[in-house]
Amino acid sequence: MNKKEIRIFTPPKFVQKKIDFSYLYRTTNQQIQYASKGRFALKHILSSFPEIDSILLPAYACNIILSTVKKLGIAYDFYDIDSSDLNADISSIINIAEKTGVKAILVASMYGNPADLFKIEQFCISKNIVLIDDAAQSFGAKLDDRHVGTFGNAGFFSFSPGKPTAGHMGAFFWTTNILYKINYVHHNLIHKIIYLDYYFNRLNIYKYRKYHIFKLLRYINIAFFKFIDLSNDNIANFEKGILGGILESMNNGDFDFRQSFFNKFYVRFEGNDLFQIVKAKRGIPNNHKIVIVCSDKTIANDIIDFCLKKNIYASNGYALLTDKLDYLPVSRIIDGCIVEFPIEDDVVKMNYLFDVIDKFIQFNDLKISKRSNE
Repeated sequence: MNKKEIRIFTPPKFVQKKIDFSYLYRTTNQQIQYASKGRFALKHILSSFPEIDSILLPAYACNIILSTVKKLGIAYDFYDIDSSDLNADISSIINIAEKTGVKAILVASMYGNPADLFKIEQFCISKNIVLIDDAAQSFGAKLDDRHVGTFGNAGFFSFSPGKPTAGHMGAFFWTTNILYKINYVHHNLIHKIIYLDYYFNRLNIYKYRKYHIFKLLRYINIAFFKFIDLSNDNIANFEKGILGGILESMNNGDFDFRQSFFNKFYVRFEGNDLFQIVKAKRGIPNNHKIVIVCSDKTIANDIIDFCLKKNIYASNGYALLTDKLDYLPVSRIIDGCIVEFPIEDDVVKMNYLFDVIDKFIQFNDLKISKRSNE
């Protein structure tokens, strides 16, 4: 493998297998429904509760959450996060929820690490607040044998290349409003082309990137989501025959390499002065990325630049969903300081990443030493 290939992140391979809906029902203990993307699952969840006119959101999360809420005309506010696992700070939730009187709270378990869902669920029950359990980044993680995504009044998870459930598209959601049903439509050809884009340009990019014609699939994919409404799409028949392999691989140990590499990284770099490693505080995590919080924005930018020059894929975390940070002290501190590294099933690439991080730390130690001697 040459170093140019090290920069490309590929999702884990999986065996195509028919999805077992009865297994999903048993696993989640909920009446699962399909949506074509996570954002549409959230849209349907919110639509299933007509009483929701205000919602509390995490300040640090994917901006799709906020754009979905805005499109539905729901008022929103934000709560702060815990710096150690980037999940909900329950004291911030309680404080802001009691001040604002919100009707719903969305809790996202970030980067495969379970949020404090038992305590948040109990608070929401006591205040008659709808709790939405966003497991888009954490399905497969558990708290006391209960899957993240099954707490509260509704929950969802989704398939995409950068998620624990790494697939081309699709989501599953549930809501306690069992009368809510989607008037499904079908765009099966569009789903097939989106899958082919994923297959050729992500899952098997090493093999097919020399064939430039496959790049056209990416542009067609972008056009679909820009011009065609897929929010009420049902699952295509061919997807029923492949998505089960992802869920089965996640649950039968095929993806255990992710936790193994995460643990090795933690042992090797825990306690350094440049960054903190984001780690689960509770339950059984399903880490699919190595995430660090750097001591400042300069370090974060420097480590990304350093890695990119070494042909390693690295990226910043999410931008904050709000710039009103007076009551969000932790969000203010971590803003711009987060760096993500995907975990890949490739010992050579992961060891190379570890060695490059080691060199970055040594390089910075040398810079600090030179400054102190001047």
